Amino acid sequence: MERTFKGVWIAAEIWLDKDLTLVEKALLAEIDSFTGNGKSFMKSNDTIQVEYGISRNTIGRSLRKLAERGFVEVTFNGRVRCVTTRAGSIPKTGRQSTQNGEAASPNDTSTNTSKRTTYNTIKEKGVVLPFESKEFAEAWDVWKQERKERGTKRYTQRGEQAALHKLQNDSQGDEATAVQMIHQSIANGWQGIFPLKNQKNETKRLGPHDGSFLAEHLRRLAADSGESME
Repeated sequence: MERTFKGVWIAAEIWLDKDLTLVEKALLAEIDSFTGNGKSFMKSNDTIQVEYGISRNTIGRSLRKLAERGFVEVTFNGRVRCVTTRAGSIPKTGRQSTQNGEAASPNDTSTNTSKRTTYNTIKEKGVVLPFESKEFAEAWDVWKQERKERGTKRYTQRGEQAALHKLQNDSQGDEATAVQMIHQSIANGWQGIFPLKNQKNETKRLGPHDGSFLAEHLRRLAADSGESME
């Protein structure tokens, strides 16, 4: 992660993308400046929060959106999050990656000549998870495998996203509670995921958690398929 910071460069296609916020554009540019030569962007949410002056929720939404759009790939090395740009997702014209991960001047003539692929040719086919940790991702994979072994009908993409949205609401946005709910359903052989037994009354009193980013993703999926969410 050590480098001499000289700035980042943002491709015109990214800068003019009206679907991305300024924070998302800046974060993508910085992630891209780290990517290459076996390196990854490994800053924690706490570090990003201090450097960008934004909330942890904004950081999470931004990374999920960049992953959904196909710009970045998020993996976990133990308990460390590693973020890299996907090959071909960012135009390289006028930019060259250097040995320390910095973006060179846009006027540099030694340009990467790999095939250029603009952002609108990349479409992520996966779903958006409400939590970033490896533990939740593994718990959700175990839940899907459990359903498969029981012969339960496989989720459609829209159905899986809806189930994740409901899980986020029912858990009040708490990751540990969501994982416990998954384990509870597996242990009891249930076909769905339900609030913890000692949580039901509290859930009714507090109301649903704001899962706006997942709701928006559901609306987009419905719009792509021509169906209504009403």
